[in-house]
Amino acid sequence: MRKNYFLVLVLALVIASVGNVFAQYQVGDHVDDFTLPDVNGGTVSLYDYSDQLVLLNFFATW
Repeated sequence: MRKNYFLVLVLALVIASVGNVFAQYQVGDHVDDFTLPDVNGGTVSLYDYSDQLVLLNFFATW
């Protein structure tokens, strides 16, 4: 029974910390510009898409 309380506490702390990360940005906030290489060898800047909706999907394979 004590193990279950510990797991619930850990899960609650994880959920609370993740919520704080996403709470710092609101719809319409401006973000810093950054540039990344594209698949054709050029570069793409976030400000190239300033009038469009942008969805960033960062992932990693370990």
